[in-house]
Amino acid sequence: MLIRTLSATSLLLAFACTAPGNAVPTKPAEPFRPTLSLRPVAVSLAKGATQVFQAEINYPEGMRYMKQPVAWSVVEAEGGAITGAGLYTAPAAAGVFHVKVVREDFPEVSATATVTVK
Repeated sequence: MLIRTLSATSLLLAFACTAPGNAVPTKPAEPFRPTLSLRPVAVSLAKGATQVFQAEINYPEGMRYMKQPVAWSVVEAEGGAITGAGLYTAPAAAGVFHVKVVREDFPEVSATATVTVK
């Protein structure tokens, strides 16, 4: 059996390196930056056709939601309709319209897709 003894200087040095006041501070966590991406970003559809749009968001660390916190809308009044699940239905008239998705938890974050109806 090998027993080692440490000198008083070694012990003081060991305690000094682990004392709370001398601890090396950890790097602060980066602030959370919400993101939102939309797919597809541009699509061409026939009158009355449908298209599924998908939103991808990031979540704050440790947070998960039961339902993805996004709200869908069509920018133009006569530009068709979109459901809460992102299913777009083109109008009966041709034109260029825009589908918008907004993060409900961070309303300043949004994305827009262009829909050309022929």
